[in-house]
Amino acid sequence: MKRSIIVFCFMAYGLFPIIAQKAETAEARQYLEVLKKRSEKILDQYVEIPVGEQREKVRDLMVRQYWDLNKVHDTKNTKIEGLKKSGLPAGKFEKKKNGVEKKAEKKLLKLQKRYIKNLSKYLNEEQIDGIKEGMTLGAMAHNYRGFTEMIPTLTSEEKEYIRQQLLDARNKAMNMGSSEEKQAIFRQYKGKINNYLSEEKGYDLKKEGELWQERIKKAKK
Repeated sequence: MKRSIIVFCFMAYGLFPIIAQKAETAEARQYLEVLKKRSEKILDQYVEIPVGEQREKVRDLMVRQYWDLNKVHDTKNTKIEGLKKSGLPAGKFEKKKNGVEKKAEKKLLKLQKRYIKNLSKYLNEEQIDGIKEGMTLGAMAHNYRGFTEMIPTLTSEEKEYIRQQLLDARNKAMNMGSSEEKQAIFRQYKGKINNYLSEEKGYDLKKEGELWQERIKKAKK
């Protein structure tokens, strides 16, 4: 659902009240509350940070990041919808569409860089890692655990390859506008990992998966 886009000024502390003043429609205010609750939930589940001024600053940074990401995605989607209605030939449409998407991607990467830099003023690397994990639905840890449990004989080199691929997936997924888009990024990278394990390392993934399921069943007995 397209949400209202409100231009606002940023202050590191007290950001939430400032955005709230700029959220002039009921829809915008409702969305802002959603972002606040989402950020609080991530902090509760993934980051050890006590209640207080520091936590509020971090939460406000998270709210702003979600807000700005939505603005970029809304602008991109609006432009693409306009192109669809323009009646352009398929070739020209794809070219212009790719241009819109590349421009949006650059903005998203810039936002992410600023976001991590601002978070580092208040959090250590482990805590920032927790926020990244929370913003991507815990998919990195979940998938890494899945691969290593499915194939207990993975070498250190293979585990590191999997880890790096999933970290790359998480960095990209952080910038996506929906859970479906985040999941799609991880599916793409899981495909790369599967190809690496089967084609380059010679694993029979079907067999490994069956053996894994058998181990799970035995553990439940």
